[in-house]
Amino acid sequence: MMRALYSSVAGLKTHQTKMDVIGNNIANVNTVGFKSSRTTFSTMMYQTTSFASGANAQTGKGGVNAKQIGLGATFASTAIDIDTGGASESTGKAFDLKLSDKNSTSFYIVNTGTENVFTRAGAFYVDGAGNLCMESTGYMVMGWQVDANGNIRKDTVTPLKIMSNDNQTSNPEYTTQGVCSGILDDNSTNVNSDEGYAMNLRIYDNLGYAYTARFAAQKTGDKGEYTINLTDIIDDNGKSILTADGKAGLGDLWGGGQGSGVYITDYYKVASGMGNTMTKLANDIVKAQAANGIPYNFTSEYLNELFAPNKADALDPGLRVEAQVTYDTTNSTYTFKEWKIYESNGAEYTGTLPTWMQTSTVSPSKQHTVKADLEDEYAKGNLKEVKDSQGNTFYVLDSAKARDLYEEYTKNADDPANPTVQNYASGDLWVAVDANGNVTGIQAPEGTATTSPLAAWATSLYGGNYNDTLEKHLGDGYLVLNTADVNNAGIFTTDLPKDAEVRYKFGENGAWSYEITTPGTDGYKAQFSTADGSLTYIGSEGKKTQTLRLSNFMDEGNPFSDIEIDFSTLKNLSNGAASTAAMTNGDSAGEGEGKRVGSLIGLSVDQSGKIYGSYSNGNTALLGQIAVARFANASGLESIGENCYRTTMNSGEFDGIGVEMDSDGSTIDSGTLEMSNVDLATEFTQMITTQRGYQANSRVISTSDGILEELVNLKR
Repeated sequence: MMRALYSSVAGLKTHQTKMDVIGNNIANVNTVGFKSSRTTFSTMMYQTTSFASGANAQTGKGGVNAKQIGLGATFASTAIDIDTGGASESTGKAFDLKLSDKNSTSFYIVNTGTENVFTRAGAFYVDGAGNLCMESTGYMVMGWQVDANGNIRKDTVTPLKIMSNDNQTSNPEYTTQGVCSGILDDNSTNVNSDEGYAMNLRIYDNLGYAYTARFAAQKTGDKGEYTINLTDIIDDNGKSILTADGKAGLGDLWGGGQGSGVYITDYYKVASGMGNTMTKLANDIVKAQAANGIPYNFTSEYLNELFAPNKADALDPGLRVEAQVTYDTTNSTYTFKEWKIYESNGAEYTGTLPTWMQTSTVSPSKQHTVKADLEDEYAKGNLKEVKDSQGNTFYVLDSAKARDLYEEYTKNADDPANPTVQNYASGDLWVAVDANGNVTGIQAPEGTATTSPLAAWATSLYGGNYNDTLEKHLGDGYLVLNTADVNNAGIFTTDLPKDAEVRYKFGENGAWSYEITTPGTDGYKAQFSTADGSLTYIGSEGKKTQTLRLSNFMDEGNPFSDIEIDFSTLKNLSNGAASTAAMTNGDSAGEGEGKRVGSLIGLSVDQSGKIYGSYSNGNTALLGQIAVARFANASGLESIGENCYRTTMNSGEFDGIGVEMDSDGSTIDSGTLEMSNVDLATEFTQMITTQRGYQANSRVISTSDGILEELVNLKR
């Protein structure tokens, strides 16, 4: 009986242990990463009352089995169900990480401060020092760091400090690429204006400072011909960086002498009270050059309106005509001296001049002789005085004398007997004389057609009806103010580009105005196909890109890089009189766009455990990688509580480096946690069988107790 009692007691103990394991499993049914355990029993020692005997041929008896009585059950082992994954719980948090094993069981490596231990619980967070840690314990997650080239360095695992001071910001990048795309429509108002169609390109320097390069597209020729001009580069405060004291101007950075010049007046405002200073600069030019010739400038189109008798005798369009005009301060009279004509790119014009501008038939010395002859005739009283309808006094040079002078001073050098101009039409001329008897002009009489060779000669000789016509329009000519002087005087609220042209115009009664244009050398010709509107070239045959040469900005410490701008997708099409062309930084794939300094705004983990930082400037940087550990016998790990395990002699050792999670096809799933793998149905079933086993053992004890009681009662 005593054996039965003690066997049942042993049975009670083992079933109680099993209930303890079941209770622990159920208690951790919602513990992140928990792995359930199961128990196994084994029999205890057996008491042998009779040993086994073999068969005896001599006696003819067979063998007898041993007689053994068991002494109960004992607790054999607990086995952790380490390989079975738990259910997934979606949390959406970047550092809630689930290990999804493919072929082998993986563990995160965390450090307690004294040793590396292992866990399946992936509920992590970033602590105040920027370390990736376990939420529950603060143990630091271990992994690999990034080297100087931004690559993972697989070495002994160290704590992942993913929010260090070094990675709080992302370095800026300067702009190296740009694209101009869209449509230029010939019927668009802006492309046909003096200001052009505006396009802006956002650029960055090597420190992340942003600038805006302003461009303008103008239709400048036959169908399909445009010019793309640079009008300024301004910083984020709206100030030009191409000022007069800088090294580079617009023409240094863009263009090759193909520009059309763009009106940029509206970009700049006169500072309060500085209008008088601008007028003073203009008057200084007049005073300094009054005797030798004041450089008044006119557009060829404007002078054609004034003087060209017909289109065949007109100046080419797009020219700048500099009229050298002397000013007699004593008598307040202007005298034409000579023309200087320039192309839009600044080169001297070499084309054929119209008749009304030609001075080659009368040399300066002959002009002087004619003037002296006329003054001599005037002094002798041979010139008859007349007055025009305005009361102005002139003196008549009769047709005979006029013819003599004309023929004398227009003789062909190779054939002196013949005048240069044929079909001479004789007629009187009017001579203007000042109070000192000096001839100041010669022209056809009032009301007489000015298309005769004689009148043309008078025009070429003295500027013809300059005093009657051009002087009245002198305010429509302009003086070019020195940009450095303008900037140094602080006339505008922001400095002008170094090679901008300030055109000052005198007006009536003290009124004045100004215009600002870009130089004629800061553009590229863009030629489009008239067949399909595609870009044929920009700048020169075969080119569809051009470079904003910011390397010319300064010699040392230049913060910029050259920017290659792709125009290949720009088209010249009809689009309802609306142009849509625009510039963007970066190429078609977004490379080379340049960036500001970026601040860390987000963190993410990919399936291989690599941790990336996202920055406000659009950059993404690799900050580290979570390493995992794998063991030959993961079930042999020792559970040390707090969802952590430690290696044992039977689990296999950790080499201190670990492996990549995706090395065998496994993944780390971000925003998901691994739940407990406890199966309540199994646990409840085990609980029932354990309860029955416990009850049965207790019945054995009570039955044995009853038998013993009967035995005791035999003595009564």
